Amino acid sequence: MIKKIAFAIPFVFFLLSCGSEKTELEIDQDLNNEASESAQSQVSEAEDVVSSPLISVSPDDEVLIFVRQDGAPGMYLGDDGEVHGFYVDLEKMVMDEMGQKYKFIPYGDAGPVILGLKSGTHHIALAAPDLPGFRSSFNLSMPYEILHFVTFVQSDNNDIKGSTREELIASLHGKRVGVQTQGHIWESLRNEREIELIEYPTTTKAMEDLDKGLLDAVPDVKRIGLYYAAKEGWDIKPVGEPIISHTITTAISQRFDNTLIDRYNAALQAIIDDGRRDALYQSYFGPMGEDVKP
Repeated sequence: MIKKIAFAIPFVFFLLSCGSEKTELEIDQDLNNEASESAQSQVSEAEDVVSSPLISVSPDDEVLIFVRQDGAPGMYLGDDGEVHGFYVDLEKMVMDEMGQKYKFIPYGDAGPVILGLKSGTHHIALAAPDLPGFRSSFNLSMPYEILHFVTFVQSDNNDIKGSTREELIASLHGKRVGVQTQGHIWESLRNEREIELIEYPTTTKAMEDLDKGLLDAVPDVKRIGLYYAAKEGWDIKPVGEPIISHTITTAISQRFDNTLIDRYNAALQAIIDDGRRDALYQSYFGPMGEDVKP
């Protein structure tokens, strides 16, 4: 009799356990169901954004224009708390030509700006490259400049060099290269598997680490790198031929109907045709050569 009781007690606990707790298989199934429901919810939200009507923007609506705060002398946040630079002044001309109400917003991290443009909470971002990835995600304006990107290294570095783009990229194999997250250079070099790309909010922040010896190289626009090297006292230098050249546009969210991009392009074309863009460029960088005109 004692043996029967001893056997019955653990069996009862086993039955109670089965009744009050789920098996590992049931738990896994619940987790899979929750994950599936979450994924379906995210897909549904994305479909809602895509399928919702495009937003109309009138001249009286305030468009939000996002400006990189450390891209001098093209665009930057000044000590006075205002944005300045060639792209900022050009954008002011475009907005005035359009008769459009606007507001500049400086940013230090491109990631949230890209997400905002995709969702429609942001309107415009300055100086976007005309690349397939950008063109599929945003409405890009007509081009207004060609930028040539060179490679910055520490001043005592003689290993990274090249008289051609191919030689320069080959010298970057096995190196740590700082790039802006999902930016111009990241988009262009991400398929170069032999190069270790280290992502930063902006390339200017990457150059800080280059100066400290934490990176081997940072490709950027020559005028930007030289400006901040002089300003911050960084011991870096540009080397080799341009690693990449990009046609520069303005990115506009695809959540807005085509009247915004059409009015923008008409205004920009007028500014290019009457010479105002060239005159503005000369005031910042000297005569606008044919190698930087789209």
